[in-house]
Amino acid sequence: MHTHTHTHTRAHTDTHQAHMAPSLLLFLSIIFLTLPAVLPGADAVSTVSNVAVQRGRSVTIPCHYDRKYESNEKYWCQGSLWSGCYIVVRTKFRKVRGETSITDDPTHHVFTVTMAKLKTENSGYYWCAVKIGGHLTVDEGKYLYLSVTAGTPGLWVDQQEVTGVEGGRVSVQCHYNDPSSTKKWCRAEGSCVEVNSAKSGRSEIKDDRSENVFIVTMRELNREDTGWYWCAAGELQIPVHITVTQKPTTTTVTTFWTSSLLTDAITSPSKAHKKYTLIITTEAPSTVQKTSCPEHGSQQRSGAPTSLERTLGPLRHTGVALMFLICSAVAFWKIWRYRRAQHSRENREDVGRYSIKITPM
Repeated sequence: MHTHTHTHTRAHTDTHQAHMAPSLLLFLSIIFLTLPAVLPGADAVSTVSNVAVQRGRSVTIPCHYDRKYESNEKYWCQGSLWSGCYIVVRTKFRKVRGETSITDDPTHHVFTVTMAKLKTENSGYYWCAVKIGGHLTVDEGKYLYLSVTAGTPGLWVDQQEVTGVEGGRVSVQCHYNDPSSTKKWCRAEGSCVEVNSAKSGRSEIKDDRSENVFIVTMRELNREDTGWYWCAAGELQIPVHITVTQKPTTTTVTTFWTSSLLTDAITSPSKAHKKYTLIITTEAPSTVQKTSCPEHGSQQRSGAPTSLERTLGPLRHTGVALMFLICSAVAFWKIWRYRRAQHSRENREDVGRYSIKITPM
């Protein structure tokens, strides 16, 4: 009797587990398939996490992505849930919708979204997303929270676009409301510098608590410094884009008369319009320098790399100046000879024009 009851109970348990197995498998399959949609890949896409903007103003959000997605479509999605967010703009079909626009930069693996004339109802969660495609694949994305405030936001900058030149410096003023918050200056997908660290490399941060602003100064800029950064105060960040341009070329143009043409100008005014130009180019990483002097030939030299340019620059400029002085000296010497010869000729003509006759008394 006991054995029969045990056998019946075991059979009932096996039957119950047999019915439960498909249901449990289906449940686990649903969780497995929906989990990536709830938690998209964090490494494939990155951006700031919490931005506050004053009502009526605009903001640009950079969305960085993995280089393997250069040719993929990117889009900006609104909503707290990734699986049900509303696509506002996308790079292939609708780049502009109302006051929102999207631009992709495949070279630097970043796309940017600009929202202008913000309203309080624009507050909420947004997603930087990359379209993967396919039925069994899920798009990659990263969310952030945008807060549009009626008053002054907790963190803001004077401008999001800052431009500097090679070898120079730029300053960014990051205004905050909470003096006790931790202030940082970060490079997108890079390291951060805190206010408490007096100086780190070429970046320096000074906190002025009386004005509720910390000032970031980047020195000795180079072209590689171009990119996205952000100020951070507590949980808030505000993106800033820095563009470093090539140092402009400084050109000095000096027009002078050459020796032979100076003589022509004196003897024949119709030839006085002829002249040569000495061009001295400085601080150019890759330029061509020309010195025209018909009495000593011409000199032409292509620019050297920046490091060599800095070393040979002063010597080259000294040589150009010396060439100019030589040309000028030769010109004045020829003018002096010409005038002396002309004066001697006039004296001979005067002697021939007058004669003295002596008559005996």
